[in-house]
Amino acid sequence: MIEWRLAVVTLLAHYRRHPWQLLFLLLGMVLGASLLVGVETINQEARARYAASEVQASRGEGWQIQPHQREGFLDQALWIELRRSGIDATPVLDMRLVDAQDRPLLVRGVDPLAYVSQLGRPTGSTQARAWVDTRVAASFGWQDGDSLAFKEGHALGPLQLIDDLGPWIHTDIATLSDLAQSGTRLSYLNLPALSEAQLDSLRQSLPTQARLMSQGESTQFGQLSASFHLNLTALALMALAVSLFLAFNALRFSLTQRSGLMAQLRSLGIGQPALIKAVITELVLVGMMAIPISALAGSQFARAWMPQVQMTLSSLYGFNGLLSVQNLLLPLGLATLVILGAIAMVLGSLMLDPRVALSLGFRSRQQRQQTQSLALLILGLVLLLLVAFGATQVATTGMALALCGLLLLAGAAITPQWLQLCCRAIGGFRLKSALGQWALTDLDEQQRTTRVAMIAVMLALAAAVGMRMVVGSFELALEGYLKQRISADLYVRTGGDDDALWQSRLSTLPGIETITPFRHQRASIHGEPGSIASLGSSVKHYQHLPIKVAEQDWHKTLFDGGCLINERTQLMADLTLGQSIPIGDTGQPEFSCTLVGVYYDYGNLKAQAFISPRLMQEKLGEVPLAGYSLEVSEATRQQVYQTLLQWLSPAQIIQRERIRNLATAMFHQTFAVTTALNILTLLVAAVGLFASLSSVEHHRLSQLATLLALGITRKQLLLAQLAQLGVIALFALILALPLGMALGHLLLDLVNRVAFGWTMPVHYLMEDWPSLLGSLLLALLLSALWPLWRLSKAPVSQLMKGGS
Repeated sequence: MIEWRLAVVTLLAHYRRHPWQLLFLLLGMVLGASLLVGVETINQEARARYAASEVQASRGEGWQIQPHQREGFLDQALWIELRRSGIDATPVLDMRLVDAQDRPLLVRGVDPLAYVSQLGRPTGSTQARAWVDTRVAASFGWQDGDSLAFKEGHALGPLQLIDDLGPWIHTDIATLSDLAQSGTRLSYLNLPALSEAQLDSLRQSLPTQARLMSQGESTQFGQLSASFHLNLTALALMALAVSLFLAFNALRFSLTQRSGLMAQLRSLGIGQPALIKAVITELVLVGMMAIPISALAGSQFARAWMPQVQMTLSSLYGFNGLLSVQNLLLPLGLATLVILGAIAMVLGSLMLDPRVALSLGFRSRQQRQQTQSLALLILGLVLLLLVAFGATQVATTGMALALCGLLLLAGAAITPQWLQLCCRAIGGFRLKSALGQWALTDLDEQQRTTRVAMIAVMLALAAAVGMRMVVGSFELALEGYLKQRISADLYVRTGGDDDALWQSRLSTLPGIETITPFRHQRASIHGEPGSIASLGSSVKHYQHLPIKVAEQDWHKTLFDGGCLINERTQLMADLTLGQSIPIGDTGQPEFSCTLVGVYYDYGNLKAQAFISPRLMQEKLGEVPLAGYSLEVSEATRQQVYQTLLQWLSPAQIIQRERIRNLATAMFHQTFAVTTALNILTLLVAAVGLFASLSSVEHHRLSQLATLLALGITRKQLLLAQLAQLGVIALFALILALPLGMALGHLLLDLVNRVAFGWTMPVHYLMEDWPSLLGSLLLALLLSALWPLWRLSKAPVSQLMKGGS
């Protein structure tokens, strides 16, 4: 015990003279841990909300009346009828609007008195016309009292900022109805707690256009969004892995620098077990310092990200619950688990390091170096074979992401041997300049000291290249998809009015080329929840669908009991052409259709099928008309739009470009979280590189002092070392590119398909590589400048002593 105590006190005293080493060690633990804690705090909060929704529904609470059509509306008359019958229903109107800066906004109209009482807290100003979450407002640059300007020239405000309101901007339902000119339409009705008898009576009395649905049915949110949360966790784990390289490098350098001190302790009678326990104690003490810092930083990250995550969950999965960080207990518990795991991994890695092994006095450095590099290379090759084999067996998102992790681990294992081979190969060249020859010959030694940092940089860059491929490929696929799928010029939502009347009206408008009616309603397709729809009675109404695969004569068999389904349904249920597809949950007896084709349907996470109008009427009766899509000549497009405004509100007439712009904006919002995590991962790697370069020179002080004493100028020495680091970084980047491309392939071909049910062409986007590589090399040079510049200012006599 006494030996251990003396060793701990002696080792910790080192940080009094070198506090920056303690800072780098703390940074290594805190940076990655806080990112992971923030992401997992959001994930756990979301899962808790999903579970609460399910419990609420099981108690008979949280029921809603929703339109039977997937994108339909309820009429205000239903709400009035319920109030007269004694059911205190609350109307809600949800709209997705675009502000004057082309940013999509989620606006919810509510009963203001009921909403304020539901908040259970004072809302402050009585002049407020809209309430918005504080973090959402900060992300858009809004302040208390501001007004929102919309493209049509309307305004909403003044705003009042309130904490924890979620992604929706709340306003009076009458105000939103006037703003969107939605008339008497409602999105849904919230119901109070009802008995089973009341629920049964309500089901029987509802009109055909409405249906009773518990918010607990949205517990499929937890299933649908599982892939989204898993992807966030995977990116955060990537950031943690990169940051652990920083912690490992900082502790490794600190122990190596104290090798003489530990040798003295061993000579004074302190045994090797006591030294190892002292090192473990040192790391645990630093970890205890990192836990509260990581919890605080992680909770702040979670609060900053929650508006974006909520908007993504609402847009993609229809989840409208509120996410918030209520206290620090969850982040603190997560931080404790993450930091303890990080300590174990760093300690395990340290024991495999030859420098540390030599400092602690077990096994020879030479023996470890000879076996370690070869063992890592073999491990990397084995992992690559495992990834290649596993790619053909993947069935779940977790397995697909695990393969991505194994691929990155394989790259990290191969990197040391790759750098060594490259540096030794280039070191064989002969240069006329003595300084240049020294720089080449010294490359192998330089890569040994920067190896850990270069592994971190290589992993971060590979992740950035892979994610850029995913985002870019998705963006290009979505652009082509929108051009083909959203091909009509105008989309008119008539709300179930008489088809013959509207056909007559629309056909008299000038320049009308095609009128396509659209009917749809909720249904389950092969057991998957979604919707069925029908367009016109001829094939021209279906030719805009981006067909992935279909029977040769699908345009005929579709009108003979056939159906087209979206790609997600086909992949998830493993369906084949010609198979009979059961369709149920329509309010009518279940029926079947024959699969004649599959079409791409990016962004839709639910099942969808198109059937002919004849089959829909035969099996479901008269399904209310949802609206029409119109192809109009360019010369008369504006005239037709103005004429339609005389019959319908602007909210019922949607222009093609508006839909495309909104879809593109929602796409960028969806990927904003992953982009932010990628940037943070690269920043963590840059900090690790800076820490490594700051410590590297202390291993080489006497060597550099000798060069200066031989007449090499400080400028020449600075440029020579920068050139060395540039060459080593270039070798690391050369390995990162194919690794990133392979990662992108896995994410697109496996994770994307298994998690979301979408496939798309892979685009390498090589035109983006120069900017990625250039920015990273620039960060490398900037990281190297400060420690090398500081070194160049030190006197030669001080360098010969090994530094102060």
